[in-house]
Amino acid sequence: MGCGEMQDMCCRIMCALLLGSAFAVGALGAPAKHHNDASVANKVTRHDPAFRAGYMDGYRQGANESEALAAGYNDQSGPAYEQAIDGYTPQYGDQAAYQKLFRLGYIAGYKEGWDFNSGQYNPLGAGGGGGAGG
Repeated sequence: MGCGEMQDMCCRIMCALLLGSAFAVGALGAPAKHHNDASVANKVTRHDPAFRAGYMDGYRQGANESEALAAGYNDQSGPAYEQAIDGYTPQYGDQAAYQKLFRLGYIAGYKEGWDFNSGQYNPLGAGGGGGAGG
């Protein structure tokens, strides 16, 4: 193999390596395809003060009702759910929007509180359900 042929081979190898690394960097920098906007929005919603306040109230109520077996599964009743203003301050903005997120949190918390105390708790979150929507 002559010197020119050796340089040509080295040049081809370098080009192939550069091209391969460019594709690898592009693939790593690309956004993940398995996430959708709903799951991202759900994560944001769960950190909202209204959702958290509703979740805590709902969890407490669901756990109490499940433990006492005082009533059937009812995740959309009671003064905390109906008023949906626990923890609200004007700095959170529109009260109607706060109430909507509060109620979503209440329903999620109620289900988890009910399931945990009724022995249906599944740490993997699969199946299970304390009644409506479970």
